[in-house]
Amino acid sequence: MTKCAICNSETASPKTIPVRMTAITAGEDLRMETNEAHLRALDMAVHLLGHINAFRALSEVPDYLGRRRARYAMTLIMLDELTSLMELMKECERAVTERSPEVLVKGFFSPEHKQERAQRALDEIGKSEALFLKVKRTLGREPSAIDFALFKDRLRQMDGNVFSTVERALRYDWSLGGDSLPSDEEIDMLFMAIELNVRGAAEFAYQWAMANEFDIDFRLTTVNSKDGCDGRKERGYWVTMPL
Repeated sequence: MTKCAICNSETASPKTIPVRMTAITAGEDLRMETNEAHLRALDMAVHLLGHINAFRALSEVPDYLGRRRARYAMTLIMLDELTSLMELMKECERAVTERSPEVLVKGFFSPEHKQERAQRALDEIGKSEALFLKVKRTLGREPSAIDFALFKDRLRQMDGNVFSTVERALRYDWSLGGDSLPSDEEIDMLFMAIELNVRGAAEFAYQWAMANEFDIDFRLTTVNSKDGCDGRKERGYWVTMPL
């Protein structure tokens, strides 16, 4: 027996484990085997890294018509998916701690739980010391607040339905009295919080998969759009490379 590099628990001798992801098509709860749940978390995180790439691409040009609107909509979509990822990661951690063979997330697909989960996610990601330091470094000053109050208010107005909020932000407002968009600074702070959490989830889930000898055939890295290499994860574009 050997020790798992992630959870320090006893594991079988290293070997490639053919863990597979299965299709989920019905029901409000999420239930799956613990190893598959970690693999699903990795898959979700890689998917979200693609959204982070898209946000970076939208942000590279300093100013153009629709820039803030598109960036705002993108952060809302990322927030919605990060909320689900955070719930799954918590239950994965619980399953490992309790040595449970499966992960169960009650109401994972339930629309009624969306607002509560999104509000909780915003509370949690805003408390990060790493986020505070990153925002301070980016702005060149200490932020007055990182509580994402505006985003919480918007979600409350839409009963937690992120996609109604996205649609309202993107569509032409015939009433000429719609909600004003968040400032670029507010959008950037939420993006930084999302990026830190997604990156952490991706790196943890990837290390779990490698430590437990799952059949993973890629590695995560970043590249620069100009010269093809960039070690600065906060500025490069995420890609998967074959091992």
